[in-house]
Order: sequence, then structure tokens, then C-alpha cells
Amino acid sequence: MHSFLVIALFLSLFSCTKEIDFEQADDFEISPVIESSLVFFDESASSFLANGTEIISIKDSIGIEVFNNDFVIDNLIKADFVFEATNSINKAFQIQVDFINDVDQQVHSFTLQALASTNGSDLLSNHVEVFEGDELEALKNTSKLIFTLSLLPGGTINPTTPGRIKLKSKAIFYLNIGDSI
Repeated sequence: MHSFLVIALFLSLFSCTKEIDFEQADDFEISPVIESSLVFFDESASSFLANGTEIISIKDSIGIEVFNNDFVIDNLIKADFVFEATNSINKAFQIQVDFINDVDQQVHSFTLQALASTNGSDLLSNHVEVFEGDELEALKNTSKLIFTLSLLPGGTINPTTPGRIKLKSKAIFYLNIGDSI
């Protein structure tokens, strides 16, 4: 048995092997796509009343910390912000999204409009904001997003007005990681 192990070890030392090219690791590249939820709300028409008076606009903001990371800044090649608005209220609305940097300057902005629903059925509005080139550089300098929902002129809202406004959104980040970028 001992001689069998010696022969097997001897043969394995002199068996055929393929040379390994360690330089191929320099060509390593991976391109992950990461999705993250941004904002979501679902409000009835009566949510746009305060003491019986129609609220013209609602504003909210969120801090964005992902761009404090050098890894993300160095490897982000594209981003899409996807919005889906559903309106069943007989009043159109607009959502403005402002991208703010560390010194409170606006670096990018866009709006999404949703038409009024005249019969109470859901009307869908979609918007995709694509960030490449200069827009991507502006995005990388963003530290805060400000969302402003504004009701547009039209029918009035009262406590019995039917319908809802829904908004859901996500960010899709495209990364390219590797030495052959």
C-alpha cells in the first residue's frame, strides 16, 4: 500500500499541466445592476384637505448617502429613475423632483405630470429619467432629493371627492467594476 502512494505521488508530479495565465485577472470585469426604492405614497383625495381647504402642494425630501462612497462614484456608469403615478381623482397633478448638492444648490430637476381622471378610473403616467454623461455627474453630486407634488388647476377637492393618488418610484444603478473599463 505504501508503494502505491509513492507511485501515485511520483506520477502526479510529472503529469501534464496547462500553464496558468495570471495576467487574465487584469481583464476581470463585472457589471451589476442594483435597484433601490425611492419614494412611495398612496393618498386619498381627502388627504389634500387641511381644515376644509385644498392643499395646493406637498413637499418632502430624502437624504442620499450612496454618493458619499468613492466605490459608487468610480464605478457608476448609468442610472435610471423610474416613476409610476396613478391618478383616479378628477384633478391633474405634477411631481417635481429636485436634485440638491451639499451646498444646497440644485444640480438637476425634472417633472412628471398625471392627467385628471374624469370618470374615477385609474390613469397611469410613467416617467424614466436617464442619467448619463453630464447628467450622471450631476447625480453623483446629489446629497438630497426634494419631491414636490402640486395639484394643478381644475375641479375642486372636498371631503367627499372620490379617488386616490399613488406614486411609486425606484432608482436603477448600473455599475461596471473591473480593470478593463
